[in-house]
Amino acid sequence: MQGLITIGTAAGRAELDAAAAIRTAAGGAPVFVASATGPAARSASEALGAAPERVYESVAPPLVAARLDGRPEPTRDELLEAAARAGEGSEVLVVATSGGLLAPLAERYSNRDLARELGFPIVVAVAAGPDLLAPVMLTVEAASAAGLAVAAVMVTDWPETPPRVLLDERKLLAGQLNVPVGMLPEDPAQAAEAARAWPIAEWATAAAGPALADEQAAGMPRVTLEPYGAWDARPVGDPRATPRASIMEGLREIVAAEGPMTANRAYALYNRASGGRKLTTVVRAPLSSAVYWLAQERKVVLVRKEEIPWQDDDVIRMPDSPAVRVRELGPRTLEEVPLDEIADLVRRLRAAGGAHGVEEAKRAVLDAYGLKRLTTRADEYLGLALGLLDG
Repeated sequence: MQGLITIGTAAGRAELDAAAAIRTAAGGAPVFVASATGPAARSASEALGAAPERVYESVAPPLVAARLDGRPEPTRDELLEAAARAGEGSEVLVVATSGGLLAPLAERYSNRDLARELGFPIVVAVAAGPDLLAPVMLTVEAASAAGLAVAAVMVTDWPETPPRVLLDERKLLAGQLNVPVGMLPEDPAQAAEAARAWPIAEWATAAAGPALADEQAAGMPRVTLEPYGAWDARPVGDPRATPRASIMEGLREIVAAEGPMTANRAYALYNRASGGRKLTTVVRAPLSSAVYWLAQERKVVLVRKEEIPWQDDDVIRMPDSPAVRVRELGPRTLEEVPLDEIADLVRRLRAAGGAHGVEEAKRAVLDAYGLKRLTTRADEYLGLALGLLDG
């Protein structure tokens, strides 16, 4: 399924207005509202058929708005499943979400994560007004650096007689971006008419690439890595003699801080914190059992190595975490980075204009992680990641 996701630069209804116009241009394509915040968004979200539980009165990022309104916090799986249901039987799904690109939808899940997991290009929506240039440029840069395709920028509430400041800012935007910059008139009838001229099919198939003109001119890839949040180790009990509930608590802390992560790293961190040295089979058994029960209780997501044979290890993450997070190396060794994460890093580097050949890609990954030597072991591990990407 193809689609577009409209994301505003701040709280408001710009992303909802853009989604409504795209729906018109796409011949009545279904719309899924992942979040809508603030009183001004209520009528616009209702017109799009938004589920009431994802429309918040508070003017705040979606997660914060849910808490302030006393609503259940959405989960990653709920959002992805609801989006899939909304798009069933349709060629194009339009998604709208509020608060800005990096606004959290859940504790560990942002609008950017949603866009990446859906795989849809972004339409950046911003309400016409003074000083719209900077938030649009920041949003486009953050999206491009994370490997997202930016299809267009849409300025909503465009007045019939725009003031000089709006005309100048729109001109600057058009000159600094490699994507279309359109205006959506304030009048609904005029907005619908303008939308019919938009190349929605092209936008929905837009590929990731340099969205800023200076990036294309410089020819240098820009890739943003998330900071790596390492577990703040604390004393834990010897896994061979500690009740399973206590082991589960410690492992859940580790995964909450560092997931998605390989099971071997999680077990090694716990073992070291308990005063152990070697991760023997006897030590591993109670740790593996604890993770299994955490997964059974849906406190973590466990992907068995049988499902990911290229990794040859289980991978663990929190339920509200994206399946892949491209992060700094942090305290990990290269071989402790999940192969899916390395493959996605290479994908972003290629989208940004680099890492095309095998050796170039390996060196680019090392550079991104601040590593110098391509050891035999690192060479083999990166080869597996590239095979996953190109397979």
